[in-house]
Formats: sequence, structure tokens, C-alpha cells
Amino acid sequence: MGYLMGIDLGTSSVKVLIVDESGKTMGIGQSGYEIMTPKMGYAEQEPEVWWKCTKQAVEEALHGFQIAAEDISGIGFSGQMHGLVALDREKKPLGRAMIHLDQRSQIEKEEICGKAGRLLEEELLNQPGAGMLICSLLWMKHHQPKVYEKIAFIMSPKDYIRFKLSGVICTDYSDASATLAFSVKSRCWCMQLLQRLELKPDIWPEVLRSFAVAGTVTKQASEETGLSTKSRVIVGAGDCAAQMLGNNVVDGGIMACNIGTASQLAVVTKKPVADSDLCCQLWCHAPEHTWIFQGGALNGGNTLSWLKNKVLRDARPFSELDKEASRVPAGCEGLMFLPFLAGERTPYNDPGARGLYFGLGMKHEQPHLVRAAMEGVMYNLCECRNVFQKAGLAQTRLIASGGGAKGRTWKQIQADMLGMPVYTTKTEEEACLGAAILAAVGVGIYEDIHTACETIVKLEAEVVEPIQENTMRYQEYQSLYRELYGSVKGLYSRLH
Repeated sequence: MGYLMGIDLGTSSVKVLIVDESGKTMGIGQSGYEIMTPKMGYAEQEPEVWWKCTKQAVEEALHGFQIAAEDISGIGFSGQMHGLVALDREKKPLGRAMIHLDQRSQIEKEEICGKAGRLLEEELLNQPGAGMLICSLLWMKHHQPKVYEKIAFIMSPKDYIRFKLSGVICTDYSDASATLAFSVKSRCWCMQLLQRLELKPDIWPEVLRSFAVAGTVTKQASEETGLSTKSRVIVGAGDCAAQMLGNNVVDGGIMACNIGTASQLAVVTKKPVADSDLCCQLWCHAPEHTWIFQGGALNGGNTLSWLKNKVLRDARPFSELDKEASRVPAGCEGLMFLPFLAGERTPYNDPGARGLYFGLGMKHEQPHLVRAAMEGVMYNLCECRNVFQKAGLAQTRLIASGGGAKGRTWKQIQADMLGMPVYTTKTEEEACLGAAILAAVGVGIYEDIHTACETIVKLEAEVVEPIQENTMRYQEYQSLYRELYGSVKGLYSRLH
């Protein structure tokens, strides 16, 4: 029996999962890295640090369960989306990668909107946001022209790791659509936009299906990682698409709520649609002829990590904080939190937004602060859900994933706010498993992605049902949340 490897290059760590053909975990490894913020609004990482950590995680996954490298049939990929990795003619990184949390390109974002014009609604079916590849690339052209002139290749983060393993430069449709240089309608690079921005036309990678075989592990990569040169390397997908595969979210109408470092509410659609204001995003999904309509927020579990580690300085595990928060009533007895610690992209495209606790009183204690942070993340995602409903998108089932699927309080808040039962899968590492599923299809173990997902992904027996009283309270508070942001958004520009 051949094994499958899924590599997920996340925002804070790289994870490697090895499974058998049925999806049973056979090995797992993880290695973490930091986000560098040399200036306010900057968010950078070293591509070579990604590669170093990937090698460590691969070694841990292989050796922890004594798996022979020759038994790995295929290797699939997932990774943080939107980021920019630039290489020179020798295929060496031109400095640090600018990742999705980077907010320095606000002026470039406005320039792109102005020059794109109708292309936003007619071809891209999205609007740009600071931190997206095309905005970061234009910023580099404006502020680092000497570096820009040396660029010979650009790619998304996960594509760099696949390049290091296979020597092949390419990308997939899900990551390409998230660069904002790609026509989601026509499924090709939007050369008309690149011409208007006077960006290099010859640096954009070939776009392939997520389950396509890019190549095999090179001899050099084999020597560095211990992997076999016989293992086939699969193109992979952006982490949004990969996570959805790992939760079997592949059919139209199924909605996923993922709360990781950032957070996303997404629903699968069988046709490319866009809301009139382009508040949400539309990415190509890994299965052919499907798309992901997504409210992708910059803030999610990062708010709870910030609160726990930097404010409360509480060393207890998140599970204990979650348990304490469960004893606070829905609505936190009048305490609300705007979760915009990293600015925001959806539904408010406001890079300058900041966090805010509102309604603090003497009765509020630590558990109130924790629950308010959780609720703030979900209020924001519910604003995205309102866009889904206006667009007429069906929502037949809700699957929770990420850190938000591990805590009972998180899941109850999701059920109550969205007014839907919350299902979870038995998947431990959703994006890694999604990458492994792509590898399984790529090497021919399964005929297609749907068959692979149906076979591999299993639901947990427990379903978290909404509490009607809480749902009604949250509906009342949702309008207050919206008004609160509207009241303070004009003040952010006065902060220094």
C-alpha cells in the first residue's frame, strides 16, 4: 500500500501529514516560524525558513512512525494564500515574502481599483485588498524598483515549497484566483490588467489543476529531505480550498466556517457569482467547475491568542479559557468586541481598522473578555453571511473547522449566531488532509476529488444545535455591532 503526504504551509507553522489510502494518519510533523514586522503594517517571512521548517516537519513525520520514504506515492500541498514570493533568474528569493497580513500596499490597492475599472466586475469578480499578491507586487515596483527589475518569477507561498521539492514553477487555479491578477471568469491571467498597471507580463507561472502532477522529487531535494525521487509531486491548492476538501466541502450549498489564525465563512457554488459591492471573494475551488464564495476575514483565532498571551498572560490551554467562557451568557452581558487587530478585508475593506472593546463595566471579568473576542469574530463572519443571503446562495449544511471547531463554546456561538446546526469532521489537520486527498487523486488512487473526499472524510456523531433564545439575542446585537463599526471607522485615521 502506498502512502500519501500532505504539506500545509500555514501562517505560523508548516505541518506535514502522512496518511494511508483510507485517510488513516500514519505520521505527522510540525515546525513553527515567526512573522516579521519591521514596520507598522508590514508582515514578512523568509522563504528559506519555510523550506528549513518543511524539511524538519517531513523528517518528523517520516521517522516518528518509521515510514520508508519509498512508500510515499504522492505529495500534495496547501498553503497560506495571497502572499508574494519573488525569485531572480537563478531562482533565488529576492528577499522576504510579503504575506497576506501585510498592509503596506493601501495606496497601491486604490490605484489598482482605479485602473482596473470594469475588469473588477467583469473578469476578476473580486476587488483587491492590501496583502494580496498584485498589490504587494505593485508596491515593490514603486518602492523597491531595483529589486522589482530583478524579478524573473513570482509565486504564492505553497508554490515555493513545491518548487523546492520538484524544481517546477507553477500554480493552481485556487491560488491564482487569490492573487487578484487572475480572471476568475476566463480562468487565465488578466493580461489587460497587467498592461494597465505596467507590470511585467512574463513572470506569471503556468496555472494547472490542483490534482495535476507537477513532477517528482528532485535528487537535491531528496538528499535534503530524505524523500524518494520516485514520489510524485502534486500541484496542490490554497489553504481555503484544501481545508474545504479536508472537511468534504465540495458540493454546492455546503458552508464551511473556519477559524484559524484568520477566519473564513465560505460556501461552494456551481457557478461564478459576485456580490454587487464585491465585499466577499470568489475563488476557484479544487474540484473542476466549482467555486468558493468566501468572506475571508483577517482576524480569527489571532484575537484570542493576542488576548491570552499579550494581555491576560494566561499560560493555561485554550480549552480552559473556552470552558470558562461557556459560563458567560450569550451577548457577554453587554460587552462587545470589534476584532480588527490586523485591519480588515471582509466585509469591511479597511486596512486601518483596529480592535475595540465596547460596553465594559465593573461586572465584567476575564471570561467576559474571552467570550467577547470569540463573539466579535463571529459577528464579523455573520456580516459576510448577510452578503451570501443577498446573493441568493444556498446554505444547506454548516461544517466547522480550525480552532473554532475544537472548543465547545466556539461551536455553540457559531450555531447560535448562524442559526444552523454545526457539524464537525473527524479530521485532525484539515488542510493537510486536503493536500493528501489531492495527492491521492493525482497518483490515480481515486478517480476524482468527490470520490476521494466521500471515502476519506468522516463526520463526528455530535451535532451542536442552535439555542433559539441565544439566536434571537445575537440577531439584536448584530445590528449594534454594525452600528458600532460605522460609528468609529472615521476615527481610525486619527490614530498614530
